[in-house]
Amino acid sequence: MNDRFNAAMAKQSTPELNAVADDIWDLQQKLLSEQARDAPSAAVSWALLCTARLSLLLNFSTGQDWTRASASGGALAAACSVMDARFTQQGAPLPREVLSQLTGVASMSAYAAHRGAVPVVGIMVAESITSVTLSDRMMTRELMATLDDGGIDALQRIHSELDRKPDTSYRDARRELRRVERSELGAPQIMQRKFERDWLASADPAEQQSLVNSPFAVAAVRAAASSGRTLVYIAPGLEGGAALRVNPPGSGREMHETLELPDLNAVTVRTEVLRIRKAYAEVQRGSIGQKALERAVNAVLDRVSAAFWTPLLSSWPDLRDSRTALVPLGESALLPLYTSPVDGTPACGSLDVTVVPSGRALLLAASWPQITAGAGAFVAADPWFGQGEIPRTVPEAREIAGIYGVGPLVFRDPSTTGASGRHLRDRASSDGEVPLRTLPADSLPERGVRELDDDHGQAATEIVRRLSEASVIHLACHGDLRSDEPLASSLLLGGRMMLSDLLERDLRPGTTVVLSACELGSITGELPDEQLGFPAALLAMGARSVIGALWPVPDEDATVSLMAETHRALTASSATLALGKAIRRAHADGVSATVWASFTHVGA
Repeated sequence: MNDRFNAAMAKQSTPELNAVADDIWDLQQKLLSEQARDAPSAAVSWALLCTARLSLLLNFSTGQDWTRASASGGALAAACSVMDARFTQQGAPLPREVLSQLTGVASMSAYAAHRGAVPVVGIMVAESITSVTLSDRMMTRELMATLDDGGIDALQRIHSELDRKPDTSYRDARRELRRVERSELGAPQIMQRKFERDWLASADPAEQQSLVNSPFAVAAVRAAASSGRTLVYIAPGLEGGAALRVNPPGSGREMHETLELPDLNAVTVRTEVLRIRKAYAEVQRGSIGQKALERAVNAVLDRVSAAFWTPLLSSWPDLRDSRTALVPLGESALLPLYTSPVDGTPACGSLDVTVVPSGRALLLAASWPQITAGAGAFVAADPWFGQGEIPRTVPEAREIAGIYGVGPLVFRDPSTTGASGRHLRDRASSDGEVPLRTLPADSLPERGVRELDDDHGQAATEIVRRLSEASVIHLACHGDLRSDEPLASSLLLGGRMMLSDLLERDLRPGTTVVLSACELGSITGELPDEQLGFPAALLAMGARSVIGALWPVPDEDATVSLMAETHRALTASSATLALGKAIRRAHADGVSATVWASFTHVGA
């Protein structure tokens, strides 16, 4: 297949196509010059966005000029930042037309930067794209975290790092950063001005040293320094994939390294994601049972391990003893990287590993202190919504609440007649029936309906209040992930608690959140590069750790045991080590991978 693919790519590399790529590149450079003016028009920014995307696609698909491909990704990100600033000033989000231009850009740019031997460029572009919707919220929270830490200047850490550098370019960059700050420009404009001045204006990635000082590139380095973790960005390409590594200071290694992942291409990633989705869709239709589902899940785990963990640890064996943060780009964020086997054991059970939406998200999460687990827990469960019954969420909530010595909030207790006016059935799992904490699409309420019970408004207010005060949160309920409207994704807890509503509040800094619900540890399918979902949003709201599932969770006794074991371990360790210990034990005890393989830890 690779030979046929290479032959097809060779046919595309015609003189005519190369001439088109040259013309698009020249137009991109002219538009960059126009945007460098003091007040570029919206039309110029939009034209640059579209032109840079076309240039990226042309150079990426032919593989003729990886330098141009990575530069075009940077130009696209720069145009997006200017448009983001303009819409922010208007109090409006970026239009979907703009967001759609970003799909695939982070992964393509990172892979192109790997091939062009300029990994810092790919990391910078990835950081500028993976949190577009949440960027302002995250920067505000970072300001708060730093101001709370001794009342120092919120950017002092960057300036201190720059001052220690001997090269004059760093001192010049520091003065430029101060000047831009005094002009009261927003962070997107800071990124744009420095991006143009340090790199794109010259179109020479070889002269990239001061690029490290951009807020987006610095975020990755600072995240590695503050968390003590090695960041590994995962970028699927057309023929293969790449891992881009950022090492913490004092590691004795180069700041940035790259590695080819030959079998982790975009087609492989999409294929494995679709295999999981297809298997669970067949379960919901009743076409297959528990054993067939388990075989499908185990097969995906093994293939992901072979494509990712095997080449990664073979080339970088030191990661076995390091604290690592994976930053999956594009649809690779939908893969079970956290639980795929390493030497026959789930990765999280043998490595100190976490997953993060971006370096900036890790930087923010690591800035919060780790709160003692027992200092204020909130546990809630809802075993019914629409037509889906998940009664084991109730004993799960009670057992976990008992660990912390608190009382759980339970909606529609199955031992009584619930608010819905119906009794719940205790359904035993069999090979022909796998009860899941998800709902068929036709059982969901009409889009936009948020309340199930008449008194839900009052209950929702109380839930949000308790969420904002808790140090540990466990929610066992149905989850609804909306690919068409990410911020409408919901927790079905007494009613529909939409992500957009939760984003109006902040969590207690350093909170650990466990979502024992289907798919809410995942991201939506339409705009995967943005990494928009519950984990990223909860981190932006102040959480240090988020535990969630990438696909449906079975409503079984084994799930209850896994969640309870996680919380018991959490009282004495970090959230990622606690979840890893619980998953390792479940695996050793022969518990089906359908119970534990979908869970992942996101955060510090």
